[in-house]
Amino acid sequence: MALPVETFFLHPDHQGTLQSQIQQMIAQGILSGRFQPAEKLPSTRKLAHHLGVSRITVTLAYTELLSNDYLTSRGRSGYYVSRNAPAPPSFKPTPTGPDAVDWTRAIGQRFSGGQTPSKPQDWAKFRYPFIYGQADPTLFDHANWRLCALQALGQRDFTPLTTDYYDQDDPQLIEFIARHTLPRRGISARPEQILITLGAQNALVADSPSAVDPAPQSRV
Repeated sequence: MALPVETFFLHPDHQGTLQSQIQQMIAQGILSGRFQPAEKLPSTRKLAHHLGVSRITVTLAYTELLSNDYLTSRGRSGYYVSRNAPAPPSFKPTPTGPDAVDWTRAIGQRFSGGQTPSKPQDWAKFRYPFIYGQADPTLFDHANWRLCALQALGQRDFTPLTTDYYDQDDPQLIEFIARHTLPRRGISARPEQILITLGAQNALVADSPSAVDPAPQSRV
């Protein structure tokens, strides 16, 4: 995994040369655990352009970190965080003391009258787990999910996918549900019979007798 160049920045009030600032910045990232072993650093050219310094300055900083085993280099590939770099120090949490946070006071309001649901760690191994809000990986449509993700990250469909449909459901989503999702479940529905809700609980409310429902609808 490559570290994004946007995570690197120099403090304007830092003392010392630019080379030492870059060295300290990267070393602190490794010692704090933000930079993990085997993660790739930006190229010297890219980091120099981002920081507004000369490329030789970044190269010298990388070379010094390389000699101290903070970094390792791979031919024609770049610089990576060394697996032999110093490990981040581990500190045990201190539940008491002047710096401890009293979460009962920090989060004083309670909006739910019920208990927080809990589940066993091995719930997925149960034959019938009945765990709320968990998807079954054997039934999840990964291919169509991947297709939707590619479309959402592309530029061609950016406008329709990011439009605020405050007065209607997304027409492309409605079309996809009517043409692909529902037929696979043996359901045939017209677009005006499909209602998109924010979750299962909202769908149950919409399905209650008190809800205005002039025609049978498929809720997703």
